[in-house]
Amino acid sequence: MEAFETETKDALMVERSVPVTVLPEQETPGGSLFLSNLDQGDFFIPWVYSFDWSDANTVDVIKRALSKVLVHYYPLAGRIARNSEGKLAVDCQKKLGVPFVAASANCDIVNLGDERLLDSNVLQKLLYRDFPENTLEVAPLLTAQVTRFRCGGFTLGIAINHCMVDGSSGMNFMNSWAEIARGRPLSLIPFHDRTILKSRVPPQITDASDNFVQVSDVSNLTALYEKEQIVWKSFHFDSEKLATLKNMATTDGQGISSCSSFVALGALVWRARSKALDLKPHQLSKLLVPIDIRSKLKPPIPRYFGNALVQACCLCTAGELIDQPFSSTAGRIKKAIERVNEDFVRSCIDCLDVYQFDLLSLNTFFLVSWQRLDYGSTDFGWGKPRNFCTGDVPTGCLFMRDESERKGIVVVMGLPLSAMNTFEKLVQLE
Repeated sequence: MEAFETETKDALMVERSVPVTVLPEQETPGGSLFLSNLDQGDFFIPWVYSFDWSDANTVDVIKRALSKVLVHYYPLAGRIARNSEGKLAVDCQKKLGVPFVAASANCDIVNLGDERLLDSNVLQKLLYRDFPENTLEVAPLLTAQVTRFRCGGFTLGIAINHCMVDGSSGMNFMNSWAEIARGRPLSLIPFHDRTILKSRVPPQITDASDNFVQVSDVSNLTALYEKEQIVWKSFHFDSEKLATLKNMATTDGQGISSCSSFVALGALVWRARSKALDLKPHQLSKLLVPIDIRSKLKPPIPRYFGNALVQACCLCTAGELIDQPFSSTAGRIKKAIERVNEDFVRSCIDCLDVYQFDLLSLNTFFLVSWQRLDYGSTDFGWGKPRNFCTGDVPTGCLFMRDESERKGIVVVMGLPLSAMNTFEKLVQLE
């Protein structure tokens, strides 16, 4: 297993053009688009794709293709509004469009270092976010910036409001945009009716209550995170290491007979993080695993454009987590994931009308998997991306495919410096 820190060898300087507003090239539906309870997260997600080469037409091709793809993904050209209940909706009538920026950088693309772990200052230079994010009605839902590098490579950086997409629908949008840039027809037509995930009146909560338990910070993690530098590293687990973890999860007879690489690696990371942060034994620790529900509903909704994630939840004390065997931790995670069925999904949606969901608690740990997301196929005509980066996950970690090994997994993790040093030792399997 190798660990890598984010490093940029030279100071990156980027010169931007004046933003151009891109609108759908044809007339699109107006009116208001309903957003479900799963769409109420109003914050921006940064994504940066890196490509090895470009030509004189790259910027214009990508910009023209954006105007065409917005005909199919027209809500992204709208603006946020609030409905009569005070919840977020999208005004598709008063379109803001998508600010599009062309930029040039003063270095070669290899100078970015590990592009899964771009320094936040570097990331901001590859995205256009020069707008008032705290004023909903005037903030675009999507921005795009193409940055060309001296070597001929380029990056495409987008900032997209999370109320519009989860990982799956965001990737579908990006791949549709790329298909149009290559002159191909869309392989997937998005489905925009989000009322199919509307909460029930009155709420019918039969499950998922652990997801909304408020976790107190008895270990005073807030002070640690404020005092120390947060360090981001990536950890590479090859197929041999993953096989070792799966064997650890299933051999002591106290837990489960089989599990996935995700479950086994998740157990290692959750336990190691809890030890590295020196959680008090009576500290409640909540693990949340986002689950795509498109295949869980009857009928399934594979073309759904929007947020279709609920959280599988494990809740226990840090003492229980650490004192019990590794297989017990893997068993907790596996059982939590297996509980997610349509009843669980509907309960989660109803719960959001009743309870507050705390995204920022440091004792809530998000285990996010992007292993199945198709970010490696986004070819705008200049080849598949050399790499892909998203922003940090403040209270969690991100599992990504290891492009150097088909069955490998890369874990991207951020922790206070002292905890990271301990974590790195705990996840060594030699």
